[in-house]
Amino acid sequence: MDIKQTSEIKSKSFRKGTCVVGIINPGYGYERVSYALSHDDFDFKRLYTLPLYKLLKAQTNFYRETPLVIDVGVDLMHTWNSLPLCRKPFIVSYECELPRYLGNVKPWQLNFGKKILSSNRCRKILALSEAAKNRLTLSLTEPDDDKIINKIDVFRGGVSLPISPKETYSTTGPLNLLFVGTNAVRKGIMPLFYACEALIRQGLDIKLTFIGGFSKTCYVYGEHLPDIAKLEGLLISANWVEYKGRVPINTVFEEMKASDVLVFPTFDESLGWVPIEAGLLGVPTIATDIFALPELIDNEITGRLISIDKGDDRRFIGLNTTGNILKSYLDKANSDIQKGLCNAIQDMYGNRHIVEKYGRAARVKLNKMYDVEGAALTIKKIYEKNV
Repeated sequence: MDIKQTSEIKSKSFRKGTCVVGIINPGYGYERVSYALSHDDFDFKRLYTLPLYKLLKAQTNFYRETPLVIDVGVDLMHTWNSLPLCRKPFIVSYECELPRYLGNVKPWQLNFGKKILSSNRCRKILALSEAAKNRLTLSLTEPDDDKIINKIDVFRGGVSLPISPKETYSTTGPLNLLFVGTNAVRKGIMPLFYACEALIRQGLDIKLTFIGGFSKTCYVYGEHLPDIAKLEGLLISANWVEYKGRVPINTVFEEMKASDVLVFPTFDESLGWVPIEAGLLGVPTIATDIFALPELIDNEITGRLISIDKGDDRRFIGLNTTGNILKSYLDKANSDIQKGLCNAIQDMYGNRHIVEKYGRAARVKLNKMYDVEGAALTIKKIYEKNV
């Protein structure tokens, strides 16, 4: 039977410890979370899974996120989104939703996932934000769901960037804005472009660096997706836009450090790694106030937040709607974002000192939130209590 290795962790040296933690599905190419944090008393071991989704020819998230794990030689497991089928106790970290099955989920699949979460094998559920914790708690409405709710805590992890933070801030010249987003429409490039265009017509000297790309579909916009080719053409042809497209991650960091402000007017986000990275480099962010972003950005202290209509889970109210209802939500959100961007950018353009003030405050805030040594100590205590 084919066995698939499901995680890749950068090579690290760990001192031989008293407990071995099995790692399944780390969430990112370079670790921002917990799996690669060094601990004196713990070793880490990559685990293997049987690819059930291939064996059953069922290409759905349920089977991808319910792996049958080869758990030999570990005392505890730490997974990312996945709810493992195995004998050993486990901890699961998640960014937005759990179980992360997505799409049209069958009732038996959701019940199966909840059964795993409520089992004694599941020792801890670690949300990456208060918003994620709140969203999961709101979804747990059955009497027995207290078994799951009582396991949920927030553990943000640690972030260390391979570049020094910003030291000097411009006081004159163009205001250099940076946009980063692989799904540019969902990330709000359209209201950003039109907001900048309006401000330039008013005489503001604004430069926008675009890093990212476009997708042919967007679950936020649905059937109302704008003409991608036309939108991309506007960006490429505008003399105030530096269109870089997709670039290596180190180039992203260099562009962040060189910019004045990160602009992140996203319609939906599971966390907000880009504002975290920008803030750690001392760059303030203008963003929408959805989901976890208000945890990362203090309005008029470390950046600016633009309010849009949201549900109880703090996500864009238009999600999971269609037709004219969705269109009305999109129209209002685009209008609100464009107006908010115009106000925030104009304020920062006319008061350059607040760019530095916000940027330095963002660095202090996010260094504290994502301190690697503090995160390592916290996760060590969690492992000790739940092994």
